[in-house]
Amino acid sequence: MSAPGLKHTWLTPWLWALSLWAVAALPAQAESWRGNNDEPLLVSVNTAYIDVHSGPGRGYPVFYVLEKAETVRLLKSRAGWIKVETRRGVTGWIPRKAMRDTLGLDGQVPQFHDDYRSDAVVGRLEMGVAMGDFGGADSLGLSLGYRFTRHLTAEIDYAHNNGQFSNSEQVSGSILHQPFPEWRVSPFVGIGAGQIKIHPHATLVATEDREDNVWMARAGVYVYLSRRFFLRAEYVNHYLLTTRDNNDEVHQWRMGFNVFF
Repeated sequence: MSAPGLKHTWLTPWLWALSLWAVAALPAQAESWRGNNDEPLLVSVNTAYIDVHSGPGRGYPVFYVLEKAETVRLLKSRAGWIKVETRRGVTGWIPRKAMRDTLGLDGQVPQFHDDYRSDAVVGRLEMGVAMGDFGGADSLGLSLGYRFTRHLTAEIDYAHNNGQFSNSEQVSGSILHQPFPEWRVSPFVGIGAGQIKIHPHATLVATEDREDNVWMARAGVYVYLSRRFFLRAEYVNHYLLTTRDNNDEVHQWRMGFNVFF
């Protein structure tokens, strides 16, 4: 017998995804640019001009133009835009990609981490929802993770799987490793363990519920849609340690949306 309210429709995951998107759409805290002496970084314009907008977005009007060789301070960044201040005290926003047309004090093009680099979210929580296939059963899962380094995330998952012959509920914990966090399409691998409770349908001969321990190996990919909101797809190989003579192996594919907050 399945748990009350867990019989989901195709609409349920998308309602969760919209909720996550709403969290991701909240104004992000701006990141400050600082040099070795805790002073704002200085760059000079190395092109004919750079347009300065009144806010961090194309929808804000251009109210000032930086000319070649003009020096500006980099104050902070937000969602692909950098707030700058001229020597005259004029402040505004330029696109992050405009940094390719500037030079640092050493005469070199300044190198900045990509917007999607995970060190921007170290120490942050990650929440997600995913749907997919669990050994032929429809699967809906929720996850909550904590990124404690650029490469490592500790995560707990709850999943409900609705199949033709049985339903199941699973709670597990995993450690995920993301070797290339600076990539916008970034792969990851992980290992984990947990417990699965299987509820056979009453029409079967053996109708007793059973609980099994499970080990997991995971591999997938993050696709960053913004600095805080991303698509995640993964494959999970489950190894169920049953009380019977033979253990079970279940393959799972799932895809969903996650958000940092």
